[in-house]
Amino acid sequence: MLRIAMIGTGGYAFELIKRIWMLPDKIELVAVTSNPARKRPGAAICREKGIEVFGTVDELLEKMQGRCEVIFVPTPIHTHCPLTKKCLDAGFDVFMEKPPTATIQDHDDLIAYADKHGTKVAVCFQYLYTGIMQEMKENISSGKYGKVKRIRSIGAWERLDSYFSRSNWAGKLRINCDWVLDGTINNPLAHVLSNNLYLASMDRWRMAEPATVRAELYHVHDIESEDTSSLRVITTDGVEVVYQATLCADKVLEPITVVECENATIEYDEFIRATITYTDGKKEEIFDDTEQRVYMMERLVDSYENKKPYHGSLEICRPFTLTVNGAFESSKGTYGVDANYIRRFEHEDSIKKIVKGLDELMQAAYQQGKLFSELGAGAPWAVKTEPFDLAGYTKFPSDALNM
Repeated sequence: MLRIAMIGTGGYAFELIKRIWMLPDKIELVAVTSNPARKRPGAAICREKGIEVFGTVDELLEKMQGRCEVIFVPTPIHTHCPLTKKCLDAGFDVFMEKPPTATIQDHDDLIAYADKHGTKVAVCFQYLYTGIMQEMKENISSGKYGKVKRIRSIGAWERLDSYFSRSNWAGKLRINCDWVLDGTINNPLAHVLSNNLYLASMDRWRMAEPATVRAELYHVHDIESEDTSSLRVITTDGVEVVYQATLCADKVLEPITVVECENATIEYDEFIRATITYTDGKKEEIFDDTEQRVYMMERLVDSYENKKPYHGSLEICRPFTLTVNGAFESSKGTYGVDANYIRRFEHEDSIKKIVKGLDELMQAAYQQGKLFSELGAGAPWAVKTEPFDLAGYTKFPSDALNM
């Protein structure tokens, strides 16, 4: 039985708490933090269940000495690094919510910090831990499908104005001196990008290293960062990864990823289904609709208790952070879509904003493996960018990026 404490009881933290309660034979939630001024319903439910509720992280870390092994950190992006360090200093292991950090220098600093404490930090990209992802990764790394050549992906989720007004960091590039880089590539649809990099590497315990990134980052909502993105990554192994994502399409499109290999093509849909078509016409299907966060919790517990490597360790996830930083470098910031191409209307007690024709545009970019600006007149608001070389890159932002 792994004893765990949670920083927070609202929002996504409470979603994780509910998944922990679905595994009573594997994980025991012994304590949480909750700001008393916020009066979170999740905190009240925890109290009813006899779980201790502390007002601050410092108090929790002090009182939990010898009483739990792991602290879960599902907090805003810019707090991941300092809070994880604080937990490691107090002697606890950490399960950290995705994305690990906003910048590559913080990511590298955290790897070194965890090494100094003799521990491993798990990053909770939940879809990396699923049975279907691990089966695909095993088959790729064993060479069953042949060398990976290209990966294409697309995803369109809905986020309203209320989503970006829910917190002081949503949609931000940074808060004061702390980088956030919130957006499709580093938050909601970050799962798709991390999966792409994971499947692009034939090494069982690696994501593919990006050599260059060319990115177009746009915002439709009134935010600093991006809510619509189009990327091309070339890995150090020569794999092309092309990624299309938005929070501003007319219709929701659950993520689809196509992995083109020498001997087979994988179509991975909605995180639960993979259809493998071999060059000789033979087909296979993998299906797994297990609740991903519950499955992730089980894998995390197993890895911790049996001293196995995490599927999403800090080291494995480093190429993800490097790719995100390279995307902002390539795009040289974010671009607002001209208001003439935006439709705005009331939806679910908030405001929904969409780009006219974006659904069709994304499909064209996805099918052709192109960025928006490469589609010519189809995307009159698109801005052409240049690839950014990540060789030797260790600090975001570079001197050339004025953000």
